[in-house]
Amino acid sequence: MGTLQTRPSTMRYERAETIFRLLSRLSRSHASRGNAYQDASRPGSVKPWPKQKQTPAATIAHLFFPLFAAFCIVMLVPAPFQCAWAKTTPQAAPGTAASTWFVEMNRFSNAAHTAVKCEECHGTMTEEGKKHPDPEAPGYLKQDPKRTFDYKNCEKCHKKAYERYTKGAHAEALAKEKKDGKASETGPAPVCGDCHAAHYAPSHLSRTETGINAAETCGTCHPNQMRSYLANYHGKAAVNLDYEKAAFCTDCHGAHDCRSLKEKENTLAACRRCHFDAPPSFADVIIHDATAAADVQEKSETKQKGLKVVHMLGWISLVFVVTLLVFFYSHSSLLLLRKIHEKLRKRK
Repeated sequence: MGTLQTRPSTMRYERAETIFRLLSRLSRSHASRGNAYQDASRPGSVKPWPKQKQTPAATIAHLFFPLFAAFCIVMLVPAPFQCAWAKTTPQAAPGTAASTWFVEMNRFSNAAHTAVKCEECHGTMTEEGKKHPDPEAPGYLKQDPKRTFDYKNCEKCHKKAYERYTKGAHAEALAKEKKDGKASETGPAPVCGDCHAAHYAPSHLSRTETGINAAETCGTCHPNQMRSYLANYHGKAAVNLDYEKAAFCTDCHGAHDCRSLKEKENTLAACRRCHFDAPPSFADVIIHDATAAADVQEKSETKQKGLKVVHMLGWISLVFVVTLLVFFYSHSSLLLLRKIHEKLRKRK
């Protein structure tokens, strides 16, 4: 996979380091003024420095130096717990709004299927000789249309996509759901309508627009994976920076066959689509930093061990940063109280 030309993360580190050095210099210059100096007119004698008012710059440096120090540490030390704090509330992507029995024709007129006649997908709208939906039926307009529509009709125009779907993990989940007669613990198995809104999905989208929409769509059912993806380089470059050469969800897992990549061979094959010379150990790199116990159990043994180390380092860095902030701000608060006390004493 190519490297970003601007490298915004490097620029961010450089800016943080520049601010860090500036504040350190200001703080040292204020604190390094000696308490006494040598009087040139009287050898051997020592006079106190004339008292000077603390400059605003030094005050700011003294109060905010610990905060920027902690900021620099957080920026430079990998912290997996940041994944849980990321602003990644999954939302339905444009064009994947929940299907209902009613169609907004103004939106449909701008969608990809606007030139397709209704009967080409829905047929004669009769079921067992009755009008569908049947106004006299007790469940009239109460069923989820996504669960009643026959998505084999999609195969007429999207043969390749439908063929891939039938070989993927979502189709396996759907077959199991039909066999058991009930949905799994995670909900109903995904069908075409869960990822695509046939009435509103736009056409002629760019690679980045398609990839971002796909990531948001995947995140509605896989929120933990969505958060870890956005905390990883792939998600930051692809979704946040609109970098078209970065990897989106579908580049690794497929758009319709939806591979889980639990097997190391499949993972390595996915990595080598962009990293052509990737060695076998490349498949052990942790992309999705799982926190839930169920997600961790699905990882390989090597990745489970790696996750333990990553989580341990994350907690160590968190404790270190909190301790640093408490120490420096306690020190600053005590120094401020001392100065207030000295000023009060002088007024008496």
